[in-house]
Amino acid sequence: GEALVRYRSESAAKRVASAMTLFVNDQAVPIQVERFDGADIVPGLRLAHMAPERTLDAIEALNKQAEVLYAEPNYLLYPDLTPNDPRFISNELYGLTKIGAPNAWNTTTGSSSIVVGVIDEGIDKNHQDLSVNIWVNPGEIAGNGIDDDANGFTDDVNGYNFAANSGTIPAETHATHVAGTIGAVGNNGIGVVGVNWNVRLMSLRFINGSSGNTADAIRAVNYAKLMRDRWISSGGASGANIRVLNNSYGGGGSDQSFVDAITSASQSGILFVAAAGNAPEEPEPNNDIVPHFPSSYTVSNVIGVAATDSADNLSGFSHYGPNSVPIGAPGSGILSTEPGNTYHLESGTSMASPHVAGAAALLLAANPNLTVQQLRSLLIFNGDLIPALAGKTFTGRRLNVGNSFIALTEGDVTPPGTVTNFHLNSQNGRALNIGWTASGDDGAAPGQASLYTVSFTDGISGAVTSLKNTIPTASGTTQAIDVKIPYRHTSGTITLREFDNVGNEGTPATFPVTINPVQGDPYVTQLAAATALSGGGNALGLKGDDSLKLGYALPFSFPFFGESFTTVNISTNGNLFFSTPPTRSNGDGDDVPSSAVGLAQYKMISGLWDDLRTDGRASDDVYVVIPDASHIIFRWQGEIFGDGSNPANQPAVNFEIELRSDGTIVTRYGSGNTNLFPVVGIGGGEPDAYVIPSHTSEQSPISLTNAQTVLFQPRLPVSNVEFSQMQFNTGESSGSASVTVTRTGDTSNQASVDYRTVDGSATQKGDYLFASGKLTFAPGEISKSITVLIIDDVYQEGTESFSLELSNPVGMTIGSQSVTSVAIADNDTVPPTSNPLDNSDARFFVRQHYIDFLNRDPDQSGSDFWSHQISDCGTTQSCIELKRINVSAAFFLSIEFQQTGYLVERMYKVAYGDVDGTSTWGCPGACGGNATHTLKVPIVRFNEFLVDSQQIGRGVAIGQPGADQLLESNKVAFAGDFVNRTRFTTAYPANMTPLQFVNTLNSNAGNPLSTAERDQLVSDLTSGAKTRAQVLRAVAEDPDLDNAEKNKAFVLMQYFGYFRRDPNSGPDSDYTGYDFWLTKLNQFNGNFVNAEMVKAFIVSGEYRQRFGPG
Repeated sequence: GEALVRYRSESAAKRVASAMTLFVNDQAVPIQVERFDGADIVPGLRLAHMAPERTLDAIEALNKQAEVLYAEPNYLLYPDLTPNDPRFISNELYGLTKIGAPNAWNTTTGSSSIVVGVIDEGIDKNHQDLSVNIWVNPGEIAGNGIDDDANGFTDDVNGYNFAANSGTIPAETHATHVAGTIGAVGNNGIGVVGVNWNVRLMSLRFINGSSGNTADAIRAVNYAKLMRDRWISSGGASGANIRVLNNSYGGGGSDQSFVDAITSASQSGILFVAAAGNAPEEPEPNNDIVPHFPSSYTVSNVIGVAATDSADNLSGFSHYGPNSVPIGAPGSGILSTEPGNTYHLESGTSMASPHVAGAAALLLAANPNLTVQQLRSLLIFNGDLIPALAGKTFTGRRLNVGNSFIALTEGDVTPPGTVTNFHLNSQNGRALNIGWTASGDDGAAPGQASLYTVSFTDGISGAVTSLKNTIPTASGTTQAIDVKIPYRHTSGTITLREFDNVGNEGTPATFPVTINPVQGDPYVTQLAAATALSGGGNALGLKGDDSLKLGYALPFSFPFFGESFTTVNISTNGNLFFSTPPTRSNGDGDDVPSSAVGLAQYKMISGLWDDLRTDGRASDDVYVVIPDASHIIFRWQGEIFGDGSNPANQPAVNFEIELRSDGTIVTRYGSGNTNLFPVVGIGGGEPDAYVIPSHTSEQSPISLTNAQTVLFQPRLPVSNVEFSQMQFNTGESSGSASVTVTRTGDTSNQASVDYRTVDGSATQKGDYLFASGKLTFAPGEISKSITVLIIDDVYQEGTESFSLELSNPVGMTIGSQSVTSVAIADNDTVPPTSNPLDNSDARFFVRQHYIDFLNRDPDQSGSDFWSHQISDCGTTQSCIELKRINVSAAFFLSIEFQQTGYLVERMYKVAYGDVDGTSTWGCPGACGGNATHTLKVPIVRFNEFLVDSQQIGRGVAIGQPGADQLLESNKVAFAGDFVNRTRFTTAYPANMTPLQFVNTLNSNAGNPLSTAERDQLVSDLTSGAKTRAQVLRAVAEDPDLDNAEKNKAFVLMQYFGYFRRDPNSGPDSDYTGYDFWLTKLNQFNGNFVNAEMVKAFIVSGEYRQRFGPG
């Protein structure tokens, strides 16, 4: 029966009568308003009292008053304590060792001038291990009933009991345990030691029994600020030098008055350390999804703390948050003080938080002049990187105060350097792969920064969304990560911020990004006039509270956020779930309370999401109406849960959700629907959800009686791409064909489309070079060209043609002209008498090697060099033969091919291993009498190799300006694409551990990695220093694998390059030929000249007949 009310000013609050009667729906609500200590820290704040059953009505009425800024419930808050589990017991004081306290003690063991406030239950001030460290108010005389120091609190000798408005503080378990971790007396020969041997502990009791209310918590914060301000203004003569508040509790919703109080404390130099929360008490452990207060308040002096165990695992009970929880600390099986001179093990984030609060006090003992931000940075940026916290906390670190002390002594004021080459590697709708070159710790110096944060800033609203945090690599190395832009954003800026270990921030790096509206903002919302609800229908028998009906079959495939669904899960709380709904252990739905944040975490439609029930009246149920084959309506008839009393006495709710086969969603509202805290909208399972503001209110009750109809309509594609004409013409001697692709309609966004050639009467073996790739249209760009290299054979063939096809559009749709034909006019008028491979200038021979191995035309210098190698022989056939062999082999051995085509072959091997092939070579004698034997052969197939070798080598010409940088960029992009393919993600699911991932790659590759190399890759993948793509590359580029695989790949490339086919494709039916040449090449230790392998392939009829007579 209490609410916190903030008026526009303190003077406005003073004008308000202490007793008033307001009206809600013509019903009187008596309210008593009083000033309380919270007004000292938050001007205009008052505590309002009303009948408990009228609390929500009173808040609604207060919020309608002109002088009221906000009115909100005075929530009850609870201590974060998890019952002890003996399995957590390992080392009695392992937490102090884990956080590096012994190292810090070499500098200081604490100071009696630093005060830590414990906002909690009451501390046992007489405990043998605490009594010396209990704060004593120098201006107060105990037990005289007089406010001696005139601070407004009587007998506040050791703190204050806000729950009982008394200076008497009982000895209680939770607070006493917390206090012992912060500052149990050290070096006294008994019990335990705290993070601080010497400190002063102020007991700020607001929890009475099992809970406390927000107003009392605010009073506790206000008291701390008051005493800190007094200490400053008096030069330390009165008050208390309170610099840290420990808050091992949580619960309730967001409370602006609490935010205001914490913010005010920050202005007085007080750090606010808070437990992140415990999963058994709140089923959603990710605070990014469902915030846990007060640890989730986004105020600059707040540190939320997750719990870890003795093995540096995230404690099973602990909440976490990649963006909302900065750090972890020991919280499982923590031994500390409890009343009556006893010691016990406890577990919870309540036990983790005081490790951080104690560490803060220890740092302040060494340097009392630290600002809140300096103190916070020293704590969160210097912890140990823990694999279990990667992706679970903001920094991925577990507290290490020893490291913090090292950083404290550095006196570092130089910010880290700005990353360079910050760029977009690839984009698929909202999914981006971004990369950069890492910066140094101090400007451009060596070393590395401590944390990179990547965020997105909307180009219209300016709203900033955190995307991902990652640990920097060494200065000068490249990094890449995958991020995803939230829904409902189509343009903006990607920003990377750099932080060092003391919190210095470098200059942010940025680049712009656009997302096609169809993918980035896939729905258009509209409000329309209220319309009548449907009638009749089939009752589902879904009668109850928090009940679910799972897997209800839809009459059509329903498109929703880019997916199609044939079933839906129905909740009595007004939701349709397309993803698995949240449930409790008994199978009931766990989708209350409603929240706009929660809407973004599930694929769901909220017609009227609130705490509802469908069992109060005989007609209550969820009804299904199917007007025709393309429409289905779900209609709720029920009531709000209210205070849980007789449901028949609660306000009725009547509303419906209509689904249409084209993806349109309609919600309608009928009679009743009063006193609601509804959320109305749709969510795609990730931020940001489509929330209808006029129909949503999480803080104050509203009515949706006959409310406007809401429509969610899929956004239709408005950009079109196609070939500019049905046929393109070229000549055999022209060397290439240029094909134009055009984009029409809305061209304001970036878009892309894939292309590839398809054989017709002209084939890629002898008429043109197979081509595939991706065309990316920049915003405003309407035309792109595809170049296909043409081969000038000498056959008299007439006009031949091949096709090009478009596929996989992103940000646009493919028009009717998705296929085009390229006609090649023949330039041969008589039957051939010679083969162009034998031309005396060797230009054709050399060009064909560029085409077959490097997928490009030769640059002039390259053509001249290699052609002269052969033509300089004149007519000496032995010289010509040897030079042709050496020139041909040089293309396989070239840096360009080794770093493109050969790297592709090795990536396939590392990813998928070898396959078994059959061969008759050496049989039956060497085959145990069998006609065939099996051998391990490369897994990559020619059609895969064609596409991938072109992708990785696109635009690269080694020796030309910028080639090395382009090659590296191509490698990064190709590896990123490779690991995101379905084949790879199926073989390496997301739940595979880093050790399993690296071991599998290494095994597939034939175990080329040393133990140290393998362990380093596991560590890098665990910490986030390397991505999966980078680890794949690291194994594929291992020198031992390169040497081991070279002969196999050399033989394979004879088939891929010269024959343009697989070794076991026609005219071969197995790997006998491959086996023969590999055996021979191995016999000659890779000497291709002595093995006569290259010679055999370039003089073979199959190769020569690609271009002319054999």
